[in-house]
Amino acid sequence: MAALVIVRSRQREICLTRWRRMKRRFSSQFWIFFAAAFFFDLGFGLFFFLFNLYLTDLHFNERVVGNIVASLTLGNVVATFPVTFLARRFGLRPLLLFSFITAPLICMARVLILWEPAQIALAFATGMALCCWPICFSPTIASLTDERNRTSGFSIMFATGIGMGTFAGLLGGYIPELLHKGGMHQSIVGGIRIVLLCACGLIMMGAWPLWKLKPRDRLPASGQRMRFHPFLLRFLPPFVLWNVVTGSFPAFGAIYLQQVLKIPLGQVGMIFSASQLAQFSAVLAAPLLFRRRGLIKGVALAQVGTAVFLVLIGATKMIPAAVGFYLAYNAMQYMCTPGIYNLLMNRIPESERSTASAVQNLSGAICQAGTQALTGLCIVQFGYRPVLMTNALFALGAAVLFLGIREQAKNAESGSIQAASAI
Repeated sequence: MAALVIVRSRQREICLTRWRRMKRRFSSQFWIFFAAAFFFDLGFGLFFFLFNLYLTDLHFNERVVGNIVASLTLGNVVATFPVTFLARRFGLRPLLLFSFITAPLICMARVLILWEPAQIALAFATGMALCCWPICFSPTIASLTDERNRTSGFSIMFATGIGMGTFAGLLGGYIPELLHKGGMHQSIVGGIRIVLLCACGLIMMGAWPLWKLKPRDRLPASGQRMRFHPFLLRFLPPFVLWNVVTGSFPAFGAIYLQQVLKIPLGQVGMIFSASQLAQFSAVLAAPLLFRRRGLIKGVALAQVGTAVFLVLIGATKMIPAAVGFYLAYNAMQYMCTPGIYNLLMNRIPESERSTASAVQNLSGAICQAGTQALTGLCIVQFGYRPVLMTNALFALGAAVLFLGIREQAKNAESGSIQAASAI
């Protein structure tokens, strides 16, 4: 018994030592932003998990819900370049504060005002307010880290987002029922309404740590025109091709498991939770891959792994093997994400990062939206196997194009060395 206590005490000390070591690797400003992102991810995870259920419980049909979702997406796209201009003019922190305060206030109105035209207009406004977050997210992390710890910083943030999404799903599934069965005697719809309003409050709590945030904004010189950095133009083709992969099969993964492999719905839910755990673990493990193989080569290896598991999913009908391949596919796909974002932020000057982030997010969103619609048509026409094989080819193509960026960088470096030696 005494030996067991000693072993557990030793394990606790090791965990505390690792935590202190990781904490010292990042500045206090990074952890302040982490706290704000924690509230943002948890609050909006709860809100988006429950809001469409809330609307359908109030007898809004799927057509109306689809129009509301489309309006939110349109608002996000429309606001992209105005937000980019404002970020270049005023910096990152004011826009983050605006998003953390305005977006939840609009969402509160969406919970309380149940008139269809108002819902569509408020969804559009929500999309515009939320646009500040993806545009400012990557430049803020880049400004709070350096090249030694930037990949780990992105991994921690993305893993936290995945973890909070999973946790929000669990909370959103149980709290309304607890309110219904507990002493408050709320209806299920009433319980969902309370959770949605509390979620908005959680998001606004994230504004408190943001007040203390001081990102190193290096704003463009006054009068400098918005331009696209040359590296961004080389980065976009493989990034867009990769978004074809990430926007295609994932949206139909649960349908494939249930309708093609004939897995019961309850088990599909367990597989979905396991896939999120695989994503979480892969994102945290990504820095190890990138340190060992290099950033671009590591991204390409993960994309090749994604292609391999897509082929294996399409080639097997054995349920245990297919589920294992599906979990590995999710892990490989998400392992790329911190590396891709880190790659762009490393190669772009600080004054141009908000522009690059805006173009990256806009191109990714448009590509994924079009891909999802096209994938649905192709599945109906040709079935899942050709779609999976085509996705694998696109993943390999993205890997080759990312390696091409690496070769271009090598050639540019050797050219500059030769020019310097000639001088």
